[in-house]
Amino acid sequence: MSFHKRRLNKENIIRVYDDSGLFGLEKYVSNADAILISDDFSDEVWGYLINDRLNLPEKWDKISQLIIKEKNERRKTTV
Repeated sequence: MSFHKRRLNKENIIRVYDDSGLFGLEKYVSNADAILISDDFSDEVWGYLINDRLNLPEKWDKISQLIIKEKNERRKTTV
């Protein structure tokens, strides 16, 4: 028996999102026994993922907006 933990940070979230989309991101965190959150961005994404009051399209919309905003901010700082 193994213990599956996931360390969530901006880089991991964006990488999984780019590779597998929102469904892949949800699957990535749902298979974990423990979640280790490294920053405010990851905490906000995690909060949307576990929020039972939002339906799936609302969750995905909010998470997509966060990720797109972060990617745009990164582009601004690298130019």
